[in-house]
This record gives sequence, C-alpha cells and structure tokens, in this order.
Amino acid sequence: MTTATRLGTPIVPRNKADPTQSYRAVNKMYRNIEERYLGIKTDLKQLLDARLTGRVREGNAQVSFAVHSDIIYQVNAATYVYDMTAQQLADLLERVQVILDDHLLGGLGQDMWALAYVAEEYQRGTLNAFTNLSVQSPVYASQTTLSQLLSSPAYQNQIAAAYVSTYSDWVGISDKARADLANVISDGIGRGVNPKETASLISKRLDVSMSDAKNIAQTEQVGALREAQWNETDWAADRLGLNTGLLHLSALKPTTRQTHAFWHGKVRTTQEVRDWYAVDGNRFHCYCSQIPVMLNYDGSIFNEGLADKLMKERKLWTLVDDNE
Repeated sequence: MTTATRLGTPIVPRNKADPTQSYRAVNKMYRNIEERYLGIKTDLKQLLDARLTGRVREGNAQVSFAVHSDIIYQVNAATYVYDMTAQQLADLLERVQVILDDHLLGGLGQDMWALAYVAEEYQRGTLNAFTNLSVQSPVYASQTTLSQLLSSPAYQNQIAAAYVSTYSDWVGISDKARADLANVISDGIGRGVNPKETASLISKRLDVSMSDAKNIAQTEQVGALREAQWNETDWAADRLGLNTGLLHLSALKPTTRQTHAFWHGKVRTTQEVRDWYAVDGNRFHCYCSQIPVMLNYDGSIFNEGLADKLMKERKLWTLVDDNE
C-alpha cells in the first residue's frame, strides 16, 4: 500500500460493538449517577424518618393494594395515622425537591457536574474528527491544528449549547422524580400506608428514575461526540472547500435496530444525519457512530476495499438477524 493510499483511508474503530468508543466514559458517568442516587436515598431516609411520624390504628387488619406505575404492592389498609398537617406535607415535599436538586443538579451553572462529562466527550469527538480528517487530507492537515479548533468561537458556542441541553435534561429528570415521589408520599399518607411500605415504594421509584437518568447520560455523551464530528465535517468543508461526508458505523449488536444497521457503511451528508436523529427516537439508546470521510466527486469514499468490507458486515448482520 502506498503512502498516498494510506492518507486517504478513514480510521475505523477496531471495536465493532462500540464504534463511538464511549463505553468507559459512559460507565464512568453511570457510576457517578449511582452514587448520587445512593445519596438521595440516604438523605430521604433521614428526612422521612424524622417527618413521617404517627401511630398505628389498632383493630384493622384488612388488606388492600397500592398501585404505582403498573406495579401492585400489598399493604395494610388504613392502619397508620400520620401526624401531619397539609402545610407540613407541603414543607416535606419542598425538602424532597431540594434533596433531588442538590444531587442531580449539583454545581449549577457552568460547573454543573453532568456538563463535565458531556464537554469531555465533545472534545474527544473533535479530536477524533481532527485525527481522521488529517489522515485523509493533506490539505486539512497542513491548515488545521487541534489547539485552533478547541479555542475557536464555534467550538465554544457548541459547548455552551451542550450546557443548555444537558441542564434542561437533568432538570427534567429531577422534576419528574419529584412529581413521582410526591405522589407516592401523598398517597401513602392519605391511605394510611405505614412508613416502611412508603419508604419501600420510594426506593423502587428512585430505581426507575436512576434508569431514566442513565439513559439520558448515554444519549448526552454519545450525542456530544457525534455532534462534534458532524460539526468539524461541516467546518472542514466550509473553511477549506473539502468534499466531506459522514460514514455511518453501526454497532451491529443483537439489539441493534434494523433502521440503524441499514446505514452501516453508507455515506450521508451531515444534514441528512441530523434529520434522521431528530425523528423516531433514533438518538435514544443508539450506539452508532458517524465518522468524517473525504469523498470522490460521485460521493463515494476513496477506499473501495473498506466500503466493500462494511457492506459485507451489514449483509452478514442482516442474515443473522433474519434467522433469529
């Protein structure tokens, strides 16, 4: 293989199951989320132990059932009377919101904890795009530096946009958890569910919230990496007049959606990719990557061998999926 040929070859990740190479970064954020929800449970336990007081009503052993999000819990009907006024309940729920916000929105502003993970992935995506385009295009390599990209106004604007989106996502997680827990607590007090059962319900609802939070985290991090690669693909075309596109790499897992595997090895414009991710929930639970590539005049990638290899991978996955 000649030097010229090597320069025109896109860098394709070796790990086919993780084409974004985000596994470690996502799991690092997952561990942080788990610690934060453990903190929420600890703080709420202390709060509820102090506030949910009352007395057991004697002579009532009837059994009833409390239903929350399609899960049925058996409880003793009206066996507990809480010493709590409406104002005290409102104060309790306000304190619940404070606890959730402290853990889920910790470090408000530019120091919000979740933003650091998203910004890190955006920077990694920019580095990946820079490396890939430098390998493929001598023109790009000679006229672009990484420090130039990371200090550019366009890059800083994208980080700011990522902050707005990230903050909005986590406010939504906190607000949803608050509404869910408020319903559990109010229902428990109103129905006379004993504090132990109420605490159990709260713990289970927080587990659901944590699962939602992890889904958001994966979507945010991988989305930031993709966004950085898309932007540099566009900026390279705008700045240098290069003919660029995005090569889609699907994870091709057993759980991969057919609509995602369909694009494996195919080239699209950044606008086509953006439009695709904006519909049908394509951006959620997605492990696909799109890497910047230099194109021939007909829109194909220079390395026909790579194109053929990716096409065979796509066809093989389709055959396996059809047989399952």
